[in-house]
Amino acid sequence: MQEKQEIIYEKSRKNLKKVFNRLNGRDDGAAKHVGMEEVLFLAMGGYNRTYELLISMGLNPTDIATFSSLKITDNFVRETHLKKVLYIKKINYLTKVDNYGEATQRYLNLNVADEFEESLLVYKHAHRFTGVGAKKVAWVKPTVVVMDDPSLNLQFSGHRLRYANFIGFVQVKNRNASPYNILSELKGVEEADKMMFAMYQKKELDDQVIMDALNQLRMNVHHELDGEWYIKPSDYKRVVGSNEVANGLKEIKELGITQLKNNKRIGSSVSRWVVIPEEAFNFQGFEYKDEDEIFEEEIRAEEERERLLAERQEKMLEEIMSIELPLNVQAGYIRAEMGYLKDETLQSFIDATDELSQDLNSLELLEGATTQEEYDEIKKKNLAYFLDGNYANNRRSDDNYEGGRRLIVLDVDEGEYTRSQIEDKLESNGLFGIVYPTARYYFDGSQRWRLIMMADEEMDKENYKHTTRGVAEMLGLEADSASSKISQLMGYPLASKDISTVIGTMVSVSQFKPEHRSRIVENVVRFRGNSFESTKSLRDFKHKQADLLNRALETGIPKGERNESYYQIIRFLRDTQSSDEFSKWHEEAAELEDKIISQMYTDGLSESEVELLCR
Repeated sequence: MQEKQEIIYEKSRKNLKKVFNRLNGRDDGAAKHVGMEEVLFLAMGGYNRTYELLISMGLNPTDIATFSSLKITDNFVRETHLKKVLYIKKINYLTKVDNYGEATQRYLNLNVADEFEESLLVYKHAHRFTGVGAKKVAWVKPTVVVMDDPSLNLQFSGHRLRYANFIGFVQVKNRNASPYNILSELKGVEEADKMMFAMYQKKELDDQVIMDALNQLRMNVHHELDGEWYIKPSDYKRVVGSNEVANGLKEIKELGITQLKNNKRIGSSVSRWVVIPEEAFNFQGFEYKDEDEIFEEEIRAEEERERLLAERQEKMLEEIMSIELPLNVQAGYIRAEMGYLKDETLQSFIDATDELSQDLNSLELLEGATTQEEYDEIKKKNLAYFLDGNYANNRRSDDNYEGGRRLIVLDVDEGEYTRSQIEDKLESNGLFGIVYPTARYYFDGSQRWRLIMMADEEMDKENYKHTTRGVAEMLGLEADSASSKISQLMGYPLASKDISTVIGTMVSVSQFKPEHRSRIVENVVRFRGNSFESTKSLRDFKHKQADLLNRALETGIPKGERNESYYQIIRFLRDTQSSDEFSKWHEEAAELEDKIISQMYTDGLSESEVELLCR
């Protein structure tokens, strides 16, 4: 059965079979054929009986030269001459160890790693002589180099050797597995064409240790309640036999073993029980995944995140584009009376673009204009304009405004921004926006842009002014001063092909009200798109940290992004809890923090990493 095999990955079996064949396939041994055979480098990871395994392959101790480095000295050459195997017994292949009193710290040191990699390359191609005088002969070096790597140091912190890519990696599930059991797994296995990389699987406890501990726990648990078994902490440690195993079992996400934070009475006993789910006892060993499988899983997870994001964005966009608006339109800007269209939407607004432009012959006239006077005359009579909101008698003036305005429209006539720069400003703030060029673009190619955004509530004249100016400031744009006038006509788009839409949230009007702007707490990200009186969840807010929070809870954070992403999420939740301004979200933030910490463990972070991120 696959789960009973000791060697992790089929490619590891092929690597080991290649070495086995090299050592056993020729009567005179491998050393005689040094001129014909390449050197095989084998890393045996996570195994305590590598030397015994070599003997089990049919070698005599005299066939093996044991060293702690690959430094090719005269003594090294002399001692390895005509040996079949060079056995490297080393603790820190890639790391450096610093001592601090009784404590030690091991960390990846690139100088150490590079030096070791260079020694592999030198050995692979080295030619030397040994002996003295007339007895001097060419060095016949071992063509099998076995690197004993019980601490899995050769892939420390994910480091992968860049140039020495000829190493065959083998990892064993249980450190003390019988060498004969390992050799039995090579029967019927074809040797590798070349030695292959196989990613180490880091784990604190071996499969067999875990299953032995679970069997002991099964016989000693005290209480069963709703599919979970309860045992007192002291008994839990006593049963499994050591602190290392007791703590290690709790860190294995596949088991789901936890300890209560507070005392609980079960039966006649009160304790901070250790809780073991019933399904933990079905554990049959870890599911080992090679880097190709993990890569495919990451791609599928990324596709799922993209799908969920697309669904959320489509829903958000549909919600905004379908909001009904009181829209006023007119041809040219010289009349005060406007045509009133009830219950229009931004979608119908965009859909009408090409038809309006064709009816007024706008594009043809603009592209044919050669003077400023011609351009001004076209703007006055042959362009379509719009204005949302209700106005008394459909006559445009600030005094006639009766409410209903939702659109925030900015004209960007300064700065020579590109379209992508405008879109980036919206995206970085998480805001919805429609972007299109103004009429001058079609006249002389000027980089002039109009932005349409949607407010989350209707605005009066004062709120419109504060919101328009606040949004321009937030986006870092120099908007036309006329943009803050509530009765200002704005030019319709002239070609639907030139309209782009940035998906995001609506603008929070309350965010820019004077009484609220002074109250915003700087260390908490602004909750754009929602007022301070919002009853929505923290997960509904639209900013980077909230997006990371949702991503973590829905699909997890991929390897390589976890530390920074979880740091940002924890900071967001902690800042929310520490601010009186956001007291209504304190309880939810605390609950979400517990969920995020649980997700950190699910994503594979160690207890020390979680403690560091939550410090």
